[in-house]
Amino acid sequence: MEKFADELDMAQAHTEREIQLRIDAIQRHANLGFGRRFCIDCGEIIPESRRRHVPNAKRCAGCQEAMERSHAPVRRSAA
Repeated sequence: MEKFADELDMAQAHTEREIQLRIDAIQRHANLGFGRRFCIDCGEIIPESRRRHVPNAKRCAGCQEAMERSHAPVRRSAA
């Protein structure tokens, strides 16, 4: 029974190490200041300058502006 527990502990340690390696890789990528290479809406390449200024950008500037306009709150006049 003790051998089984040791094997489980080793498997868990291995899994935790693999997860930490993946988290570290994602954080390194995020810290480079580059987001996605292609816009999630139109599929066009996101210019490098935008990816540097907007870390982890998912959309090109045009699609981001369109998305923000479509999600803007509706302003009602005070009557």
